[in-house]
Amino acid sequence: MNFISLNGQIHNHDDLLFSMHNRAFRYGDGLFESMRMSDGRIRFLDMHAERLQAGMKALRFTNAESLNAGLIEAEVAGLARKNKIFKEARIRLTVFRNDGGLYSPVKNTYSSLIEIYPLEHGYQWSRKGLIIDVYDEVRKDYGLLSGFKTNNSLAYVLAGIYKTEKRVDECVVLNSAGNMVEATTSNLFLVKNKEIFTPALSEGCVDGTMRKVVIQMARELSIPLHQARLKPEHLQAADEIFLSNAVHGIQWVVGLGEKRFYSKITRQLFDRLLTI
Repeated sequence: MNFISLNGQIHNHDDLLFSMHNRAFRYGDGLFESMRMSDGRIRFLDMHAERLQAGMKALRFTNAESLNAGLIEAEVAGLARKNKIFKEARIRLTVFRNDGGLYSPVKNTYSSLIEIYPLEHGYQWSRKGLIIDVYDEVRKDYGLLSGFKTNNSLAYVLAGIYKTEKRVDECVVLNSAGNMVEATTSNLFLVKNKEIFTPALSEGCVDGTMRKVVIQMARELSIPLHQARLKPEHLQAADEIFLSNAVHGIQWVVGLGEKRFYSKITRQLFDRLLTI
């Protein structure tokens, strides 16, 4: 990657664009969307734009509607051309409140930053599968902002450190009731007796775009899906476990500790995703 876009203006990624007063740096005052570009188009763009605008409104940004799907598509297309990326890419769109004030801002206008990174291929099925663990040192609870990807991400950072220390691929995050919320970068799904279970939004998970897609695909395939309260012990009892996010699509989990899992329904959903 050589170029980024700030408020629609393209800059070299080495340019110094922010001061020490930047509110994203000082207070984590912002949110972001991680998106996937496939064959030159942003997948599920309308869902991303809808969640982004809802999050901006929750943070009291002015004129959130101006950052709509059409504008995002145009700015990403221009940045992709500048970086000579035409097929597969990971996109991060960050929105943050402009400088000024301490905890109380002096204004609620925003800036937007777009980054784009090339990917080698489209969604791919992993024959190896993921190994996961449960992280319980810092909890994440339901609230006004729990459904969005905010710049306040310390729980995920510490879970990521734990993941590295334990030499696993992903970790499941819990809430203060001890219920499962999600993985560090993905929504969580369990399969038991040919039915799918996922933590309800009221448990504190991100309202993921791929989570919505999985729910819709399950409906189309007549697979029962339940949004529920799930305890860590439900992992050991599951027949299958899989994770979903916008960049990687659907990833199946092969193991938790000594337990190993199947992937039949997970693969069925993955194959359906490739047709959308």
